[in-house]
Amino acid sequence: MGKTCTYTNSPDGDFIIDQHPEHQNIYLACGFSGHGFKFSSVVGEILCQLITEGKTKFDLNPFSLERFKKVADSAI
Repeated sequence: MGKTCTYTNSPDGDFIIDQHPEHQNIYLACGFSGHGFKFSSVVGEILCQLITEGKTKFDLNPFSLERFKKVADSAI
């Protein structure tokens, strides 16, 4: 008997680490299926810094939700 393994990835395969676009007190961290478990400690550190200090020393631009908006805008 086989079992299905389901998991999520973002459209470009990279993680998403960003604030919710409508609720600035909510942070999103998702798209970690597959290789993401290897990054759980640093993602935890990033989220901790964001929540407690309001900033992080890590560049999160590659993981922002904005990257999908740029793709969507260019398709119009």
